Amino acid sequence: MTSLEFIQLHENKSIAEVALLLSKHPEMDKVFIINQINGRQRAKNKLPDFYVNPSIVYPSTLSMEQCSSEKAARYKSLQLVDGEKLVDLTGGFGIDSYYFSQQFNQVTYVEPNKELFAVASDNFDLLKTDNIKCINTTAEDFLSQTSEHFDIAYIDPSRRDEQKRVFQFSDCTPNVVDLLAKLFKVADKILIKSAPFLDIQKSILELNYVTKVVVLSINNECKEVLYQLENKEEEKVKVETINLTQQSQSFNFNWSDETTCSIRYADPQQYLYEPNSSVLKAGAFKMIGNQYGIQKLAVNSHLYTSNEPKTSFPGRVFKVKAVTSYNRKEINRLGIQKANVSCRNFPYRPEEVKKKLKLKDGGEHYLFASVNQKGELILIHCEINR
Repeated sequence: MTSLEFIQLHENKSIAEVALLLSKHPEMDKVFIINQINGRQRAKNKLPDFYVNPSIVYPSTLSMEQCSSEKAARYKSLQLVDGEKLVDLTGGFGIDSYYFSQQFNQVTYVEPNKELFAVASDNFDLLKTDNIKCINTTAEDFLSQTSEHFDIAYIDPSRRDEQKRVFQFSDCTPNVVDLLAKLFKVADKILIKSAPFLDIQKSILELNYVTKVVVLSINNECKEVLYQLENKEEEKVKVETINLTQQSQSFNFNWSDETTCSIRYADPQQYLYEPNSSVLKAGAFKMIGNQYGIQKLAVNSHLYTSNEPKTSFPGRVFKVKAVTSYNRKEINRLGIQKANVSCRNFPYRPEEVKKKLKLKDGGEHYLFASVNQKGELILIHCEINR
């Protein structure tokens, strides 16, 4: 049996099962086969364009985890960048480079890891992309040696220590803060991708030249935060939040306005609003209420309310059925035995709330556990409005 036949035969099995089967076939390349099966399993949903091509070769599990999804890469290539020439300084598996190549005349893919470089380069050939130039070197060496000029320099720094959580770009590699001067020498604009755990306010201050921040979610899961830099003074940093769903949601504001605007507070009214993950990550806690004319339940609750529905709200909208104190008798009185429970600014986790209230999970009822303006624990019984 060839490696390809083995992969096709066992593609849908768990990696543990595959490893056990391979222990009986010492002649086969275990690492390669596991990478391909793991890669295809992940690519089925994450990279459907790649998945349908059986000749694509996949890298290690870590590289598959770190690469952009097809949806994110498409959005960036279509909405965030334009020009003739782009350089991807941290090419990785090449997903971003591949989709950038569909919009630019020339893309330069830079990757220091020889094995990963070889995998991506071969895949580009398989995909018949003839406008990607591949260079096997570090971002730092490329920037020091190139004489080319680009419209966009794209870079995705990674954590130096995968076991340690980091909160600023200077703790990542390449260190984009140290590279800014060189980056602006080779490109008109810089687009930096970060994972959602980096603090946006610290990043804006650290990078200094930020003109726009894009917070990108897919199906309400925050995936990437992107920083656009230009070598000019910009008084107001624009923030764009996007949630790619069946009906994509967007909300935009100026970063400085969040600190200066005001918001009103109110107890739950007829409608309840839960912002999507991009809005919450962007920290638009006052601006969202300000722009939609809705009130906030409490300072740290991040739930909003109104008497009139705001159908274009970027998040979930609920119709409020009842508001009670936090006790089981009230829930019994409402006849609720099963509910979707969410906690916002609440001292207990959803699992603890369901246990106390003796509720099963799921169904058509929604319960938000939160606090009111007096700091009292409350339950808001809702049904989904859209």
